[in-house]
Amino acid sequence: MPKQVNGFLAEDGTFFESEPECKRYEYSKFLETLCESHELNYENFMATINAWHQQIKGYFDADEACQTKQTKRDHTLDFTPKFEGDYLPFTDGSLPSVEEDRAYNPSGDKDAPGFLEQSFRGYK
Repeated sequence: MPKQVNGFLAEDGTFFESEPECKRYEYSKFLETLCESHELNYENFMATINAWHQQIKGYFDADEACQTKQTKRDHTLDFTPKFEGDYLPFTDGSLPSVEEDRAYNPSGDKDAPGFLEQSFRGYK
């Protein structure tokens, strides 16, 4: 029997009773896609973000209060980062490829997966 409901649908059709829950879900899916496209382990990335959330929030809040901003906060879901050119640390904002990232590691096995590539909760 059809039932009238009030709520929010994510782009993939998942239903939420509140808009904030729906937005969080959509952003988490967006972050998961970004992690996959950059060969990062999503679970490890989220664990790092959650562990550093106070420092990250503090940084964004402090930057928001400054006249010249170092961060560009884009709150839209259609944000598509552009990573172009060679990797130059801290200059152009691009990320290294997995191979480039390993090449900068002065110690250890260059073929060992990086922290964000490892899975600690089982295999995918």
